Parts: sequence; C-alpha cells; structure tokens
Amino acid sequence: MNKLFKIGSRALLGAMVCGCSYFAPAAAADDMAAFREALTKPAAQDTRIMRENISFFVPSGQAKLDVMAQIQKDAWYMAGAFDVLFHDADGGSLTEKIPFFIEQDKKNMTIYYKTGKKWEKFEAPSLAAVLTNAIATPNSKEIAETIAMVKDVKVVRESDTERTMFVILDSDKLADAVAAYNQANPADKGTADDAEFQKNVMKYLDKGIRRAEISYMWTVDKTTWQTVTESTNFTGVVQETAKAVLEDNVVQGNPLLEEILQTVAYYSDLKEYTVFLTPKAKSKLMVPREVKEKAVLVKDIIVDKSKDKKTKK
Repeated sequence: MNKLFKIGSRALLGAMVCGCSYFAPAAAADDMAAFREALTKPAAQDTRIMRENISFFVPSGQAKLDVMAQIQKDAWYMAGAFDVLFHDADGGSLTEKIPFFIEQDKKNMTIYYKTGKKWEKFEAPSLAAVLTNAIATPNSKEIAETIAMVKDVKVVRESDTERTMFVILDSDKLADAVAAYNQANPADKGTADDAEFQKNVMKYLDKGIRRAEISYMWTVDKTTWQTVTESTNFTGVVQETAKAVLEDNVVQGNPLLEEILQTVAYYSDLKEYTVFLTPKAKSKLMVPREVKEKAVLVKDIIVDKSKDKKTKK
C-alpha cells in the first residue's frame, strides 16, 4: 500500500501539473480569441493566497485535502490537512487526519507532516523544481503546447470584470504529457520489483486518462488577468483507471480488493476546486516554530513500516 501511494501520488502530481498548466480553449474563433487574451496578457504580480480543496467520495467514505498556500516571488508557503473517513461492512470506521506544512524557497522544499503525535520533515528539492515550473509565467513554446492540449472550450460567462471558460482537454495528449513527466521524474528507483510495479501503475493510469473526459472551469479577472477560481473534474480518470485494473484480472483471488475497485470504478467522485485571493495586508504563512523544533528528519516521506519491524528483529 505504501508503494502504491508513493508511485500513485507522484503520478497524480504529474497529471495535475500537466493538466493545470493547460487552461486553453481551441473551439470557436471568438472563444479562442478570448482565451488567447486571458493567457497572454501579463498578470499583475502581487502577493496572493490560494485555497484548494480536493475531495474523493465513495459510498463507504471520503478523503479530503484542504490546503491554504501563499506565493511570494520565488517562495511558496503551504498549510493544510489530509482527512480520511471510511466505514467497513461490520460498522467499524477508519479515521485519520494528517496536518502538514510546506516551505519552499527557490530550489529548496521542506515538507512537515504529523502522524499520530509525531512531527516529521522531508526534504524534496525535486518537487520544488516541479512546483516552480508549474506556477511560472508560460513562455511562447508553453503557450503553443497549452493550446494544442485542449479539445474544446466555451466562454460561459462574460462581464466587464471577469471571464469564465469551460475547457475540455484532449485526453490522449494529456496522457502523453503525464507519461513523459513520470518518465523524467520516476517515483521509485529501487529494486527490479519496484520498477515493474511502477510500470503497471502507469499502464493503468495511462488507460484511465485516455478513456476519460477531463474538464476544467476557469475564471479570470479581466482587470488584473489573474486567475480567480479554477475547478477540475478528475472523476473519469479515477473510474476508468479502476476499470483498467479490473479488466487486467490482476485482482483475481482477492475479493476485497476487487470489491473496492468495483466501487471506485462505478460510484466514486473526485473533484478539485481552487480560489485565489489577494490579502488586504501583507502577510506570510509560516511553519510554527514548535513544528520546526520538534520535526524529525526522515529520508523518505513514505516508509514501509513492515520492513522496519523485520529489520529490528
């Protein structure tokens, strides 16, 4: 499970980084002109706060990620929590809440997180590079790639101050971008078994993305050309990825896993929503001093506890 989370989270990050960079229409001429204007106009550069929510639902429970982040020039500060609540067939429940902080300054990134009563920290320079690239102002080549990535778009609301666009991505091109990203940023460089496991995970995710319809709603402020809100529907990707695993018969002999995948394939829901705010006063999200003092440095944010126990024996 730890290995699946590690590889899957990196793959999802790749999908989000690639997908969230492509707020681009390629439909009617008027819509295309409206998009090009929104994409190419220089945005006002000031301190902004981002509030993001990612929610995953199935009949037996939910998982939710709430994040507050702040962008300041080359620095990025984030605070949030990951909440899980699931019920089993016997009426029992699993609840977990993992608070975290992320601090990035140029090429350096430190992730602080708490499991149980213990704070730990993890250095992640490779993720810092990904995030810096994702939020950077796109150049002409990236703008062209953005336009090519989109299948359809519709300007659904226009006022003197705001413009809202509904965007449908080209799933095949997005899958190609995610595959290229993950090849350049492998989630696990361990054993041959690890490499084979990652290859299979990416195979199912690739099928899931290509089969799904992935859509965005994007609103920009026409006075500053900054993003106001953005929402993404990842439900199709999750459901189609689960179906790809089931079709491959890799869960034969494991009825519990098959039941879970069947539920995800037909009854799950995964959506992301982000709003950007401009604070009235200059402020900065900070990692609390007590967290910095108590956090223990770990080599890997995902640790296989079972292997640790065997080693101690």
